[in-house]
Amino acid sequence: MTILEGQVYWGYDNELDQKMGWLKNIMGLFSFAAPMHQHSGMAILTKNELLFLGEEELTIPLPSIEEVYLGFDEIFPASTVKNFGLFWQPIRVKFNGNKAVYMVIDYNGLKTNNQMWFDTLKNILV
Repeated sequence: MTILEGQVYWGYDNELDQKMGWLKNIMGLFSFAAPMHQHSGMAILTKNELLFLGEEELTIPLPSIEEVYLGFDEIFPASTVKNFGLFWQPIRVKFNGNKAVYMVIDYNGLKTNNQMWFDTLKNILV
């Protein structure tokens, strides 16, 4: 049973950290640029797992999720986002001990559905 479904920009923490480098400091200056990401596709949340479908696929069983965080950090700083994150913040999901993914759901150039996804994930994982 699908709980939520949406278009997603996502990447593993190590991919985003290595890929973007100095660009993190100026990405937010470019209008209509997609959020910092390595992969894109569909995100599907079910009662058992979080799925990423697209050119790269990932399945995260919900019991393996250790942390869900909405906000900026050293890997995904506010400087990468137009208006320095005034309208949205990325979601970070830590799982399986040392893995983390960052995701931006249903980005339309100005806002996202990240808050709804974050709230839903937190409620399911309680």
